Amino acid sequence: MDYLRELAGRANLSATWEAWSPLYRVLAIAAALAFAYWALRFAVPAVLRILRPVLFVAFALAAAWALFPEATCSIEFISKLPVVCPR
Repeated sequence: MDYLRELAGRANLSATWEAWSPLYRVLAIAAALAFAYWALRFAVPAVLRILRPVLFVAFALAAAWALFPEATCSIEFISKLPVVCPR
């Protein structure tokens, strides 16, 4: 840990973002983008697998609402949504 503090001190990374040299800024942005890409590659498929039944029900309700808006608004929990069923 002391070694990392020493490196950060030499690179002046403890200062504000404006004090960083352009090289370290580019490296920090590249590392952040790589991490975000990696996180999204693993998170999005897992979230979609988990939410697949919810997305299917939402799609089915949207299709029913598009075909039969009055009947769909008679469903209690949907009738409370002001965007779907304006009063």
